[in-house]
Amino acid sequence: MKTISLKLFIIFSLFFPAFYSSFEEDYKMEYYVLFTAAYGALLLYMVWQLLYGERKKRDIYLIVYTVGLLIYNLTSLYINMRYLHWYGEQLNNTIAFLFLLFLCGYEDSLGEQGDKLVLFFLRCAVLSNILSIIYFFMGYTSFLVCNNHFYFNRLGEDYYEFRHYWLYSHKSDYALMLTAFMAAAVRFRDKFCNICSWCLSMLVFLFALFLTHSWTGFGAAALIFIGVCMDKVDWKTFRFRKSYWLWLAAAFAGGGALLKLIAGERDLLSMGGRLGIWSGAVREILKKPAGWGYWFAEVLFPAAPSWQVNNAHNVFLNAMLRFSVPVGICFTILLLMIMIYSIYKSRTFLAAGMWLGFFILLNMDYSLLNYEMGMFLFVVYLVCIYEPKERGRGII
Repeated sequence: MKTISLKLFIIFSLFFPAFYSSFEEDYKMEYYVLFTAAYGALLLYMVWQLLYGERKKRDIYLIVYTVGLLIYNLTSLYINMRYLHWYGEQLNNTIAFLFLLFLCGYEDSLGEQGDKLVLFFLRCAVLSNILSIIYFFMGYTSFLVCNNHFYFNRLGEDYYEFRHYWLYSHKSDYALMLTAFMAAAVRFRDKFCNICSWCLSMLVFLFALFLTHSWTGFGAAALIFIGVCMDKVDWKTFRFRKSYWLWLAAAFAGGGALLKLIAGERDLLSMGGRLGIWSGAVREILKKPAGWGYWFAEVLFPAAPSWQVNNAHNVFLNAMLRFSVPVGICFTILLLMIMIYSIYKSRTFLAAGMWLGFFILLNMDYSLLNYEMGMFLFVVYLVCIYEPKERGRGII
């Protein structure tokens, strides 16, 4: 049952993200998700673990994390009862955060054949993104299943740029998940049958990332590969060679070319307008520290003299803007705790590069919604915490 529920979670998340929402408007349904099929599978998994799972020895981190999660829920409950009266965010985030707690706190959390489940996840991730690429060339932008209705969304023909969302709410969400998938593919590259299958899989992820039109996503992906390269260095015997200057020059040239491309579409001095958006969001947060609640996505606030937006373009600021300053702070602390613990458990540059890429994306846009949190934390667990039972021969 444990393996079946995790496979259902993977399938729902990567192929059929059905959910129920308080709204059916295109621009609001994903902001107000009440419950998802994927999280239903996670509840089955956690119930099974409670009844039959074998707990690990006491871990001080998990105790502190549990206390933090309890404080998050008490704070959210108070704010919801007093001001906002919307519990979907609290429910879904709690399921996702508890899922990570169960993954870390039980023996054989992926089942007795955990390595096969990892391989199943990798195959599903690759197949999902192959379907995504086909879907894009069919002329569609995103696919949703909300309140028992199918949504096949397209961008307007006069839209100023091409972009692709696939199963996610925005190009930044998709870029974040593709970064996570690439990190998992790198971490478990020995699970691929040969170098060709690994390269083709990475090519699928990179091409899908190109279709998102998220330049920040490419920067995040680059940090993963930099981390992998640094992990391969024997730092105890490392000596800088003259030939390394060529690699550094190539890296700077590539970075310069990327910045030139970005500068052609975005104002780099204002970080694509983010400085104005963030300052405007902070002003709104100070005006209403109890949060916007259901007014989120309805109210516009100024980001520039002639430009208004409906969100902070930042996951952490949006948590405060939507759900109150106390709830936003608790949410941010929980994510920081997960980051610190996962990097500590991994002790690799891959983990550090992955998280640096994540935080760039999380701070540049609203790139992680509550119904995506479960898959996000699942990949964090796989990359940083899970210990494979069998070592592959390695292909790189």
